[in-house]
Amino acid sequence: MRRSFLLLALGAVAASAQPYDHVIITARSHMPAYISLSGWVESVLGMSDTVMAVEDIIPAYPGRDTPEKVRSFIRHAYSNWGTTHVLLGGDVDVIPCRLAYVYRYGRTQNIPCDLYYADLDGDWDRDGDGVFGELEDSVDLYPDIAIGRVPASSPDLAARFVAKVLSYASDSTAPYLDQVLLSGFDLHDEPVIRGEYHCEIVDTTYVPPGMKPCLKVYDSHSGDHKVAILQALNAGKHVWVHADHSSWWTVGAGWLRHGATINANELTGLANGTRYTIGLINGCHVGAFDSSDCAAEAFVSAPNGGGVAAFANARPGLTIDPDWHRAGSFLQAQYLIDQIVNQGGSTSLEALVRLQAYIAPLADTSPTYRWCQYQYNLFGEPVMPVWVPMAVGAEEKSEVRIRKAEPKTPTVVRGVLNLTSAFCNLHSDFALLDASGRSVMDLAPGPNDVSLLAPGVYFLRMDSRGQGLEGSSVKVVIQR
Repeated sequence: MRRSFLLLALGAVAASAQPYDHVIITARSHMPAYISLSGWVESVLGMSDTVMAVEDIIPAYPGRDTPEKVRSFIRHAYSNWGTTHVLLGGDVDVIPCRLAYVYRYGRTQNIPCDLYYADLDGDWDRDGDGVFGELEDSVDLYPDIAIGRVPASSPDLAARFVAKVLSYASDSTAPYLDQVLLSGFDLHDEPVIRGEYHCEIVDTTYVPPGMKPCLKVYDSHSGDHKVAILQALNAGKHVWVHADHSSWWTVGAGWLRHGATINANELTGLANGTRYTIGLINGCHVGAFDSSDCAAEAFVSAPNGGGVAAFANARPGLTIDPDWHRAGSFLQAQYLIDQIVNQGGSTSLEALVRLQAYIAPLADTSPTYRWCQYQYNLFGEPVMPVWVPMAVGAEEKSEVRIRKAEPKTPTVVRGVLNLTSAFCNLHSDFALLDASGRSVMDLAPGPNDVSLLAPGVYFLRMDSRGQGLEGSSVKVVIQR
């Protein structure tokens, strides 16, 4: 692990050509809290890592404000270091968010949007009016890196988060990993929109056999729904999929029919120990981290359990007709749960990148999906594995469990990418993909002119012609 305070001059911060796959950005006073996480990224995941102090970034990189300076640094890391994953180590008082503008059917909204730090094309303010993310700003909407945020305002909270990640990642066989909680409640009567219907789609379509049966808490059930959810979370549930009316500091538990909510103090008081939960919480404002400690922050900051990660809406959740329960915020959660737990083996929280790439073309033309794309943020470490139990009798592939590895040096090219037998299997079909999985160029054996591509991280995809190497890839960093 390498930390920016070891660099004695700001020029060294800007000029370093060391490849770093993973970068942690935080306050200088928080840096010691991330040392163990940085070491784990390198020694266990085999990714090179560095921890950067935001105080060093601000004077060294261009920008009109701190978010733009931090983004300038991330663009530098992406283009020159081959960085693919960034953890923003702090709440908005440590690393401010960028507010992205959406106009939807007569309603405007400025949304805290960490996609700003992941989509590195352009400057998000093409017209120069100081309002970011407008249609006229021609935002690309596709992520170039995987981004996550630790909503920690103090070194102690940062250390608590790191301890949770390392604890969860260290035990791929914990007995509770097959436990899923689905909690969905009535949202509207005209039109009929039910959180229960969303949860049933998740159960029947996306939850793998090894994680069934799910525990369900619905408005159609009897009993005290709030008590049932808290009891389930305290007992230890691996994945929590939730849909109800919520607010900045509460998560609904049957709000429309019963006025029931779970408040931030109750989320902070969760006592599930090391049986940490990954939450996909559909509710208005529950992830509004630009406010004072929203409900999602309370969930992942709980000292005696709670969540190890959460995906949450920073503003009101939205859906559109004709199929209300398979659109908008519902579609985001359904696609994401599929990418996390239904891929035939363990994955990671970088699944958000695939969701964002999936939503991007919809967000380019629909204000509803643009709103959804901007507001859905990850409170968590993007490289954290998600342990998915296999069904009884299923054969588990050997590569789905983390194993120790040495950091790999990416291939760095300028102008020409030369495919030779020393570099790859020439009996293959080649394509160059960007970080979100889009094919940007077909390649052939021998020299390939890549000078017209933007600098940054790409992946050489090799699909063998019957050679048993289907789907292998090599990381490539294109520089000027």
